Amino acid sequence: MKKIVRAILSIGLFFLLLCGGIMLYTNRASGEVAGILDQLNPLVPNSEMYVKTQAPESVNGYGTAHYKQVAATADGQTRMIEFEGLQVLKTERFLKLTNKGAHVETYEEIAKEDVPSAALKEIDG
Repeated sequence: MKKIVRAILSIGLFFLLLCGGIMLYTNRASGEVAGILDQLNPLVPNSEMYVKTQAPESVNGYGTAHYKQVAATADGQTRMIEFEGLQVLKTERFLKLTNKGAHVETYEEIAKEDVPSAALKEIDG
């Protein structure tokens, strides 16, 4: 019985350490791999970030635009974020991104007045 309990605790501790290490690795990373790891990691919280749209990095043959730019949280913390737009987005607009680490789940256009002041200070420069 003790061996089974030790095995379960060892596996649990290993899983916790693995998730914590992955969270540290993806903390400042952007890109597809970081997004997938953050999406699957139970330790990464859901949050909201804000961006001011720019020209896309690239556009594929279907019109899907790839963006890579600085995003800010409501309290002004920034990180590089990558996301896909279903089309080329109008520039100089403000978006609220719903994300889990580097994984962007959704985005919506919002008015400049709806962007928290600390985030606006970081992205509207």
